[in-house]
Amino acid sequence: MCYLTEDRIREKALTLFVQKGYIGTSLADIGKEVGIKKQSIYTHFKSKDDLFLQVMNRVLDEEVLSLNNYFHEKKHTRLFEKLYGFITLFRKRFMLESEENVKFLLRMMFIPPNHLQDTVIKKVLSYYNQLEAHVETVFIENESDLSVEPMEAKLAFLNLFDGLLVELVYVNVDSFEKRLNASWDVFCNGIRKDTFK
Repeated sequence: MCYLTEDRIREKALTLFVQKGYIGTSLADIGKEVGIKKQSIYTHFKSKDDLFLQVMNRVLDEEVLSLNNYFHEKKHTRLFEKLYGFITLFRKRFMLESEENVKFLLRMMFIPPNHLQDTVIKKVLSYYNQLEAHVETVFIENESDLSVEPMEAKLAFLNLFDGLLVELVYVNVDSFEKRLNASWDVFCNGIRKDTFK
């Protein structure tokens, strides 16, 4: 019973942190959503910060697993199809109401709570380092298709991806689509060997 309540608190806290951010979400709001009093939350979590960090740790664990699964499943997919698929899957998940993890992850990447900023950024970078490692491996494995070094290709891809994430967080999906459509072929042609153009 205790674990069920903790899971429900984390679940409702995630939803509210996505909708209202850290500052806009109170323990009273979370308690109301769960159907318990605010004071009862302290039975399971030391503080709002403790709850927030536990939610974040769970999200990051799930997102690293999702990342690993994607690149494992697409191991034999062609280079540019694999990378484009990753970007569009991220966008698709961001648009789904049920996919709160992606929204939470992006919100924490770009707008972490001020007093937890160092902790949050350190934790989010663990996810980003995993992404970087996957992208690096993909380019190393496909080095013969590239006109640039794999490390240069990796950095170029990550810069493109970062810019697209900014569009999702600060602008909208339409702007994301326009930027992706305008830049994808330019990116591919810039790093692909002439024989593949």
